Amino acid sequence: SFQQLTMLTSALHCWMDDYICLITVLLILIYLWLSWYRKPKNFPPGPRGLPILGIVPYLGKHPEKVLSKLADKYNPSVMSFRMGRMDWIILNDIEAINQALVKQGEDFSGRPKSPLFDMLTNGCGLVFVDGERWKEQRKFGIMALRSLGMGKRILDEIINKEFEVLANHFESSGSSIDAMTSLRKAVTNITCEVLMGKRFEYNDPVMEIITEHRFVLLSIMDLLHNILVLFFKLLPDYHLSEESLIRFFTAVIQEIIESHKRNFDQNNKKDFVDYFIDEMLYKEGNYFTDEQLCHYTRDLLVAGINTTTALGWGIVCLLLYRGHQTKIAKEIQQVIGDETPTLHHQDRMPHLRSFIQEVHRCRSIATLNLPHRTTRDVRLNGYDIPKNTPVLTNIWRVHNDPRVWKDPHKFNPGRHLDSNGKFVHSAHIIPFACGYRRCLGERIARAEMFIFFAKIIGRFELNKDDGEPLTLDNDPAGAVNSPKPFRFTVRRRS
Repeated sequence: SFQQLTMLTSALHCWMDDYICLITVLLILIYLWLSWYRKPKNFPPGPRGLPILGIVPYLGKHPEKVLSKLADKYNPSVMSFRMGRMDWIILNDIEAINQALVKQGEDFSGRPKSPLFDMLTNGCGLVFVDGERWKEQRKFGIMALRSLGMGKRILDEIINKEFEVLANHFESSGSSIDAMTSLRKAVTNITCEVLMGKRFEYNDPVMEIITEHRFVLLSIMDLLHNILVLFFKLLPDYHLSEESLIRFFTAVIQEIIESHKRNFDQNNKKDFVDYFIDEMLYKEGNYFTDEQLCHYTRDLLVAGINTTTALGWGIVCLLLYRGHQTKIAKEIQQVIGDETPTLHHQDRMPHLRSFIQEVHRCRSIATLNLPHRTTRDVRLNGYDIPKNTPVLTNIWRVHNDPRVWKDPHKFNPGRHLDSNGKFVHSAHIIPFACGYRRCLGERIARAEMFIFFAKIIGRFELNKDDGEPLTLDNDPAGAVNSPKPFRFTVRRRS
């Protein structure tokens, strides 16, 4: 009948509409799937992972090791991977790292753009900025630190002075010492002395804020760009608490800067802040402002305190491999004796230098370092890398490359001595990165490592705290490859 025909036609139209919708959805999904797996032309090989997430679900607690295994499968030199909505590349060996960050350094000197980084810095500072501001500020930073005598006797004096405070703290701490907290406060004071001409008592509330803020920023820096943006959108309360602490810490620095400005003497510049204020008097434009100085000082302070992690790993190794304490203590007595240790002693101390270099190799602090960004279309190792591609460096893989290091997972300072017992510097160990973005405070960090260990081992015998397990495992809650919290005891050498 006509009514039945009408109903059939209506049902057919509904079915066709549903069919068309289904086909449309399927075509969209196919397009998105194909788009996900499409790479830029002549891009390095690598895994794509899951749609939207990429390889994030597979990274686990040790992304540097996961990425290293993937590099063995796809490309041991330059590999790509998908994370979030972006294609990344990772440099896996020293040759690729030197080619990109040193020989083509300017092309790889950018930082990935992120709303979070903008929130933290407002486009100021040093660590998260790039372009002309970064070039100008890095040039100034090198000049200022050199003028302050970094790497010279003035730095030796600052470090030795702070060690005496730390040594008194060790001996007054009772039965055992909280290693990382004690070291962190000492390194904080050295960094504050260089930057702001100021140190804090270990029980000063400001000291607690500074050291806590260090973990806040390093936690943020350690998370990768795409995850960060998603994370902070999903957890606004955490965002607000972090931002509140950052504002408080920034206010502390601003107060110190204002004090410097009130008492500024152009003929007697004592620290980094003084040199920046002097530059503000003559430089026009927006690169030398109060806001830039505040963020710059904060960046250098946070980065400088990171030396604590390397010192902590060094003490762990001294406690686990006690034979090195005896060997280095003997060398200290022969070379330094009753003198105050300075960097001038290090050329005659191969055992201490090889120990420090092996600590840097065996326990890479920034295993993947901060990401770079290509500033233009570049060609690397035969591949084409588009402008604005995020770039990681797998420092952990370089430091554990079996082509270079025999038994790389074993702690062995002897590998850095030649047949005559002389120290051999290795270009395959890059704890402070390399190229245009090389750590600005490297000289300070190296001086801290050498003088602190010369003083600690020369004066004290270090022992494990009874009942507390101690391993070379890292702290999974840490922002960088830091030791798990541990305690130890000291006894003065006779």
